[in-house]
Amino acid sequence: MTCLRGASAAEQILKQNPDPKLRVLVVWEPILPTDWRAPSWSTLRRIPDTRAKQFWDPNHLVAQEINRIANEKTGQPGPACCTAKGLYWDEAIVYEPQRKWKDEARPTFMNGPVVKIGARLESALSAER
Repeated sequence: MTCLRGASAAEQILKQNPDPKLRVLVVWEPILPTDWRAPSWSTLRRIPDTRAKQFWDPNHLVAQEINRIANEKTGQPGPACCTAKGLYWDEAIVYEPQRKWKDEARPTFMNGPVVKIGARLESALSAER
């Protein structure tokens, strides 16, 4: 249920930020006991905004990279919560415009759970504009 509330929170953030350059990467992965298969079409429809790219990551490749980033010195406190199976999950991460992971860019904001950090995430997004 938390992941579905997080999806709804992500969609609300997109609605509040109409910037066409904003991009959201939504990674679905098996964390909870009920997460044994890829999200259904009805789950994916919770975030219909075309600026959001959603995919299933059954091997936790993205979460492993988030763990690596979180464990390095990023100039900000690490995430305050949300680990399961030794991996961060349900995190919101903000990068400067035009940054890509391949550039070894560090996030300007990283925290979660998404459903509880709306105001802080909004501030981080505003700071990047």
